[in-house]
Amino acid sequence: MIIGITGQTATGKTTLSNMFRKLGYTVFDADKVYNILLKSNNNLQKELLTNFGSFDKKIILKLITDEPSLINNLNEITHKYVIKEVLNFININNGQKIVLDVPIPVEKGFLDVSQIIIVTTCSHQEQIKRLMNRYNINQIQADERISLQKPIDKYLTIADIVVNTQNTTEKELIGFIKIFENTYMLH
Repeated sequence: MIIGITGQTATGKTTLSNMFRKLGYTVFDADKVYNILLKSNNNLQKELLTNFGSFDKKIILKLITDEPSLINNLNEITHKYVIKEVLNFININNGQKIVLDVPIPVEKGFLDVSQIIIVTTCSHQEQIKRLMNRYNINQIQADERISLQKPIDKYLTIADIVVNTQNTTEKELIGFIKIFENTYMLH
């Protein structure tokens, strides 16, 4: 089974994915793969240099924060590289219990291959708090990052399951996964 986990930034996708990993699932982390590709894929680097003048994430983030319409260009460039890695990962791990941890639920390479979509959520204030702690940024910068994301209702429309991670403990997430397995997994 392939489980897709998605949601806005700082809503607990990676935390939930890590709990699945602890229980023996094979996890594809799109953010980690993208960071590896940024350092190692010359074609991706060239496309980013051509379109943004840099492939440094901080510089690109500043550009798209100043001009939000540029995010579509960024996604158009980067998604094809990440999708290729998703499909390769699925092929290599065929037959295993797979989790795809993907921040942007694209049609090809996520929605079309995931049998169940889990969307993580939490309050806007919790997202801001998590981003401020994670990146050592202020509230305005955190809010800007969130504003670059798809609205939460776009995520909810594709969800088979919604998990609110607001005050969720590791034990509760493990409990959720056990219930999920009993409900959705063939034994």
